[in-house]
Amino acid sequence: IFQLEHGVCQLCQVDAHALFQQLQALSPAERLQRLMGTHFPQTKRIVENPREDDFWQADHTVAVSEGGGACGLENLRTLCTPCHKKETAALRERLKKTAALR
Repeated sequence: IFQLEHGVCQLCQVDAHALFQQLQALSPAERLQRLMGTHFPQTKRIVENPREDDFWQADHTVAVSEGGGACGLENLRTLCTPCHKKETAALRERLKKTAALR
């Protein structure tokens, strides 16, 4: 998925891979400053030792729990961590509602 989307979030279009690379070159104090202008969390671990998976992940467009498990690249997309958290929260709500209807 990285070769197709290069670490760019498919929802908000932030280049999460580029942000990660920028942060690697900065001191912790500079990282904190840089993160302040983003929607990424400013956690101690990210400021002190950022990892690429702090910034983006591959996400199933159709969730595995909703039938998207056996898929190819057509069901995967790049999401930045904040968008991935929002999508996961929305999925959990859908699953709760489905369970409540049973």
